[in-house]
Amino acid sequence: MSYADSMHTPTPAHARLFIVIMALLFTFIVPQHSAVAASATEPQGHRGILAPITSAPAGVVLTPEERTQLESGKHIERHVKRDEGGSGIAVQYIRATPEQIWATILSYHRYKSWVKNVVSCSIYRREGNAIFIDMQTSILGFRSQIFTKNTVQKAEGYMAWTLDYDRKSDVNDLVGYWRVQPVENQPGMTRLEHSNSISMRGVPGFLVNYMTRDALAEGTAWVKREAEKR
Repeated sequence: MSYADSMHTPTPAHARLFIVIMALLFTFIVPQHSAVAASATEPQGHRGILAPITSAPAGVVLTPEERTQLESGKHIERHVKRDEGGSGIAVQYIRATPEQIWATILSYHRYKSWVKNVVSCSIYRREGNAIFIDMQTSILGFRSQIFTKNTVQKAEGYMAWTLDYDRKSDVNDLVGYWRVQPVENQPGMTRLEHSNSISMRGVPGFLVNYMTRDALAEGTAWVKREAEKR
């Protein structure tokens, strides 16, 4: 490769710098796309676009190669990209009991110190087995706020969420789940699945990618880290 060619060939460092620059430009040139769009007093404007999780989700069917990867301590991911959003799922084996993993996931007051990009996370209402969460994140300077209804079904091994449609979030719609199940024939090992489907409006593509890719991998990673400490 010539010197001239190298000047026009992007590197990972160039790509990261470009993303940061674009995020900063987007934040300052288009300020209406910051968290001020969210509102605790206005409704979302619809009662759901994406199909919610209403029963225990089936576990991801693993290939022998994926099972080997999980047993080595790594995670696996699968993704689907759409024009205005996408979906993804991550799977991780964790050397902890389901009870320890649930205790970790439900410690919302610790998310700010445990979870990358979370700047605030609080419970604002409880109704039976439903927990309503106000979570604010900052990703490359782009602030967003979402209000979710999280329905905990420990006996069935999962927790599902949707937006709280009585409040206005910065995403158009969001559904997903945690699935927590013991690994067969491996005492003390638990399989964690983390899934998100998202519909976005007026936000940069890197935020969609984060919600359907990075957030999933990071989600299983921080739960593994903190649950195994227990």
